[in-house]
Amino acid sequence: MRIVDASAADVPPGTEGELIIRGPSVMPGYHNKPEETRNALRAGWYHTGDLAKCDENGFVTITGRLKELIIRGGQNIAPAEIEEVVNGFAAVLDSAVVGIAHEHLGEVPALFVVPRPQHAIESEALLAHCRKHLSAYKVPHVVRLIAEIPRTGSGKIIRYKLRELIEA
Repeated sequence: MRIVDASAADVPPGTEGELIIRGPSVMPGYHNKPEETRNALRAGWYHTGDLAKCDENGFVTITGRLKELIIRGGQNIAPAEIEEVVNGFAAVLDSAVVGIAHEHLGEVPALFVVPRPQHAIESEALLAHCRKHLSAYKVPHVVRLIAEIPRTGSGKIIRYKLRELIEA
């Protein structure tokens, strides 16, 4: 197992990168999908698409997915980092973040929030909370209240459905 940057170089402890693995239990490839196999299996390593960090003691934390990364003006933003901060706000029951198109920056984070029952969420108070705990470029540009975050049966956020809500 390794955690690597975009050029497949190992990253130092505490630095986020892509988790790659190899070993006898790793698949030999995707059935009848040579292009996908070439993208996933490189130099004997399976590129999982998972973002991760490893601490000095060797403990690995999965921090997100490469496909979910929001690239704002060349800076990478993991939706899970924003969601963790937002879910720490007392009035928030659940949240999800997606990248939406921006004319000058490429993408910016859009935040969807489910309020706790009997709680109101003021966007400005929530954004102030975000500013306190996140770098400025990670603070959401859009906040939308929503009744429920769309999820798969296994609990994963269905992000494309949230993007459709912004575009509608």
